[in-house]
Amino acid sequence: MKGEKLMIYKNITFKAEPFSYDLVFEDRITLVGGDSGTGKTVLYEMLEDLRLTEQYKMIKLFNYKSDTFLETVKQCRGNFVVIDNADILIDDDIRKFINFEFSNQYMLFLRNCDGLNVSDKSFKVLHFDDNKITLEEEL
Repeated sequence: MKGEKLMIYKNITFKAEPFSYDLVFEDRITLVGGDSGTGKTVLYEMLEDLRLTEQYKMIKLFNYKSDTFLETVKQCRGNFVVIDNADILIDDDIRKFINFEFSNQYMLFLRNCDGLNVSDKSFKVLHFDDNKITLEEEL
């Protein structure tokens, strides 16, 4: 459909005993907020293993340990880009790249959305219920 934004993954579903993850994405840019200790970095670590599977090979992960972050993220095309601790990693140049590189989908662990073209469907928090972890709208 012309003008539709590309979604690499509409959902990511997997089990990591005793938890099951069912992450549904409604926008090309998803901002996962929440306080420290709510599971964002644990999810990031789970995605490190998941990206090694054929189904989720389009996942590209970045965090404060990533070498040459600025150069490497700008080389991503057609990927599901995940950035942990995005508040400290992304600058105005990366925000511009995220806004205008429509071939990628993004999940950013981020509190400050300034400079990003996001919608009301972009804001999510991790929700735990009976060992099931989902992304829910941030209130």
